[in-house]
Amino acid sequence: MPIVLCIYYSFTNFNPLFKGFKVIGFQNYADLLKDSAFGHAIVVTCIIALIVTIAANAMGLLSALLVNYKSWVYNASRTIFFTPQVLSPVVVGFIWSIMLTDDGVLNKLLGYIGLSGTSWLANPSIVVYSIAAVIVWQSMGFCTVVFLATLQSIPSDLYEAAKIDGCNRRQKFRHITYPLLAPGITINTVMLLISTFKVFDHVVVLTNGGPGTTSETISLKIINTAFNENQMGYASSMAVVLFALIGVISIVVVTGLKRREVEY
Repeated sequence: MPIVLCIYYSFTNFNPLFKGFKVIGFQNYADLLKDSAFGHAIVVTCIIALIVTIAANAMGLLSALLVNYKSWVYNASRTIFFTPQVLSPVVVGFIWSIMLTDDGVLNKLLGYIGLSGTSWLANPSIVVYSIAAVIVWQSMGFCTVVFLATLQSIPSDLYEAAKIDGCNRRQKFRHITYPLLAPGITINTVMLLISTFKVFDHVVVLTNGGPGTTSETISLKIINTAFNENQMGYASSMAVVLFALIGVISIVVVTGLKRREVEY
């Protein structure tokens, strides 16, 4: 019902401050095509989604390979890697907003090694990448768990046969591990893309879209338009575009990644 109402309102000029509204057809969608602020929000969201998807997958795979052993040390490492995932995005945002201030922990550490710090959340040229790094830190644990489960489902017989054939570690990873990790890559990529295209909490706590609107994402733009500017109809059209964008990207990514999955 909320989805149906959202689609309906996207064709209206609904404003909660005024009594009554009328259907205006595709006017909201036509205005979106000329809205540079919404276009900027799409670009920012795509940058974050691309960075998070690639970096979290890469770091998750690396950490999964490191902890893919049975001992108390590696069990403790798995807990450490997964801990950020169970934290609320708001909590993560507050933690990193303190660490990334001008006199925060990160700049102090850089100072100790002779490097100059920067305004991680106030510098327009790097603020989007700072937000993406925070999301990567939190998302890496989920990727690690998925990759670890996929690694442990690979039959050991394949590695034993490869060892007999004289394969080294690099060859085993290239010809056995990586191809059979395809299901895990598919799951992680799709989940990361969906979550990052909807990213809101991290951005609100860290920068609230600032400086200015430099780090404003689609979700934040929708909320600001709906509840700060009271343009519910226009915000609904943005939400429909976001819904369609996530749907199309998910279908394309799943279809593409499914093709490289192999069976054993």
